[in-house]
Amino acid sequence: MAEKKTKIVDKKRIAVCGGTLGREDKSYVRGQVVDVGIDDITKAEEIWDLLTGLFKGEEEEVTPFLDFSLAPVRKPLLRIEVYDDSEKLMYTSETVVADEDGFFSHEISKTLAPGKYIFEVNLEGLDSYRQFSKDLANNRSSKKDSEIKKNPVLGRGRLRILPNDYSNYVVTSDIDQTYLATDIASKAGKLSALFESAAQKRALPGMPELYRRLRKDLKDAPLIFISASPHFFRRTLFATIKKHNIEFESIHLKYLEGTIKGVLDKIIGTTVNPINLLSGGFRSALMRTSKFLGASYQSLFDQMAYKLSILLQARTYMPTHTKEILLGDNTESDFMIFTLYQLILLQDWDGDELEEYLYKLNFLGRDAITRDNAKSIRKIAEMNWKIHGKINPVQIAIINKTDHGPDEKEMLTKVMLALPGGGKRAEQTLGGKVPFQASEGALGLSVLLHAAGFMEFESIFQVTLTMVGEWLEGKVIDDKYLYELSKRLTATQVSASEKRKFVEEVFERMMKL
Repeated sequence: MAEKKTKIVDKKRIAVCGGTLGREDKSYVRGQVVDVGIDDITKAEEIWDLLTGLFKGEEEEVTPFLDFSLAPVRKPLLRIEVYDDSEKLMYTSETVVADEDGFFSHEISKTLAPGKYIFEVNLEGLDSYRQFSKDLANNRSSKKDSEIKKNPVLGRGRLRILPNDYSNYVVTSDIDQTYLATDIASKAGKLSALFESAAQKRALPGMPELYRRLRKDLKDAPLIFISASPHFFRRTLFATIKKHNIEFESIHLKYLEGTIKGVLDKIIGTTVNPINLLSGGFRSALMRTSKFLGASYQSLFDQMAYKLSILLQARTYMPTHTKEILLGDNTESDFMIFTLYQLILLQDWDGDELEEYLYKLNFLGRDAITRDNAKSIRKIAEMNWKIHGKINPVQIAIINKTDHGPDEKEMLTKVMLALPGGGKRAEQTLGGKVPFQASEGALGLSVLLHAAGFMEFESIFQVTLTMVGEWLEGKVIDDKYLYELSKRLTATQVSASEKRKFVEEVFERMMKL
């Protein structure tokens, strides 16, 4: 039987917002305005979730592939309103103009008291004749007034404000192979991720409970997700995180079309004005062009420049004495990114040296940072130095070891070889502190977090308990698997006596269940 095709009868204009974290005197909001097709004109506003950008019931249906077709709204004119938890209006912006792809970012000009807020995105009009013409054509084709004209409220997002003297923790985590069991090691796996709904996405065993317990044990420490997945994964990931009952402050995803557009603009600009390119001679121009095209191609898939930029940008909005916990995995470059982040904040390089180092950096056999990205990272680094001074906020960085990447020794070797002087200067800058540690899965991460004083022992047990019966790499997690995993944990900061205590108590409790 042929699959029944859904007929789109109208459009609805929405703002999909990622949530943001700021401090009293420096905060911002962000998001994207898009048009989404709707197949039921009777769907009412009260069943539209403005925080996820989904109709009630759509959480099980939306996929990144479906959202790839969401139409960006060109240059919408917006008004941002911020409400406290009693729904009292605390801030109203002047008109905010989004870009040609509907993305907006607005820095709040008012000091806000510490707390959790909701910001609301309202549509005031359009600054694009082309978009106005499209809207007019859509309204004429509708049998009744179109949904895109009915309600000026486009969406809402979360905004959390930290005190300026905040000295507690912020947890920043990768998503794929750190939180979610996404097959990113194969082309088939990457392709299938496009078609997975929230119901089909699986968390790595124990990780949802680890996030919940870590927030509780660290007294409501904020959680930020950063992923190099394209931005059209956002609504699916919102629904996935909601399904796992994880409270988070912010999620950052890569704007893939923007990367492609940047490459095209650079090529067109060079074609129109070749004199600048050839100013250093033909051979130099050829080398620069090869470097740019190679690095730009890799930047579509790699995470180095993107994640490093997001980490540094997020840091500019944190209070100076905020302490950070970083969670990632070994499938890409998280271990190098976490190392560079700490060294940059400690100003291991000055501005010029940092830019040149990043531009010439070749990691895992490929160039991933273009000259433009190197300049951008330098600029954000200098902002951090001006705001916070030389300070390393990272208390612990943990890498989840998977079968698809190097072990801890190999990771450290790769990092040191990529740093100036074989990493000797970096070791001095870090004061002998290891830039990251590695362990296996939620159990290994929770043991390291407990050993470092960030997680209660009871939380390790609760994380372990949620792992029993789950699937990992084609195997069912049972008591035998957990026992063997416990014995394999070789983190240097966890003593043998602590491991024995953990193993004995966990399995003593399991026997009583």
